Amino acid sequence: MTRQKLKQLRHLKREIELINDQILTLESEIVTDKVRGSIPRYPYIERSFYITGFAHEEHSRKMKRLRKRLQRRVEDLIDLVAEINEYVEQIDDSLIRQIIILRHVNGLTWEQVAASIGGGNTADSVRKMHDRFLRGEVK
Repeated sequence: MTRQKLKQLRHLKREIELINDQILTLESEIVTDKVRGSIPRYPYIERSFYITGFAHEEHSRKMKRLRKRLQRRVEDLIDLVAEINEYVEQIDDSLIRQIIILRHVNGLTWEQVAASIGGGNTADSVRKMHDRFLRGEVK
């Protein structure tokens, strides 16, 4: 597992949320438009009207294709998040596992990670343990 993949974990989760919101927005197929017209009797004064209705069938097909593409993207992102989580769960050293979870899953700063772990650890010491582990120096 690379540091880059671990750094992406929080961003991947946020991207999943954004795409899911986008999919929910696509679910509503009611559209509104503004048109110009006149009253039906003399003096035929022109004015604007808002009309509301369901999307055209061709528009619906395009939206369905877009929705499917977005859902595939969410599935791919979920697979990547699951892969990263499995990697983190397989770390034998509890301290290293905690450091990685606090830093990459919860998004804490090194100072906050050190404070959470306690035991006289400093920001530099937890960062170095983290870096050594990712370089393969510590198992």
